Amino acid sequence: MDALGGVDSHLYPAGVELFRQDSCPGQIYFVETGVTKLTRYEENGGEFILDIRFPGSLLGSEAVIRQKPHSFSAATATACRLMPLTASRFLSLLRTESLLASFLQDSLCAAVLSQAARMSEIACLPARQRLEQLLWMLAEQSCDGGKAEVKFQLPLRHWEAAQLLAITPTYLSRLLGELETEEIISRRSGWIVLREPASLWHRVDD
Repeated sequence: MDALGGVDSHLYPAGVELFRQDSCPGQIYFVETGVTKLTRYEENGGEFILDIRFPGSLLGSEAVIRQKPHSFSAATATACRLMPLTASRFLSLLRTESLLASFLQDSLCAAVLSQAARMSEIACLPARQRLEQLLWMLAEQSCDGGKAEVKFQLPLRHWEAAQLLAITPTYLSRLLGELETEEIISRRSGWIVLREPASLWHRVDD
């Protein structure tokens, strides 16, 4: 991102914790490639996958701006190319770079709208449609030159994907089996192949 003043990007393997819930914010990260996951832990030991983030996202900016501890943890779900920036440098740029301020405003608004839509989907839509929405988003990120078929791997472990969809791992397996039986997807050595991504139910954003 040009507004970050030529900050170098770095490649992070999957499974790297970027920041931990309740820790003081020291850096923000701009996601250039890959998928990251946001996780929250509760006092009773419960763990919940809040959401996943795609390229173009800023991670950790909320805590830095509010100067409050992180309310969730963030980690790389796949190999990612990220641009890390110290909290002090980020705040300094935010005061002087109108392009960064505009991007941040748009990014935070998009995150709020996405979270609202996801909460509504969990409350109102069948699990099958929620799964199709997730597959469609992953297919969008993996799309290559308009090919009819799209091949990708789930960026989350099976139980994490189930948790993100608010269903059990057993039910997730059943839904994936239904999609495979209907020849909407096929599974090959850990890969999911979508024959016609547009056939999946997905949210149409304005």
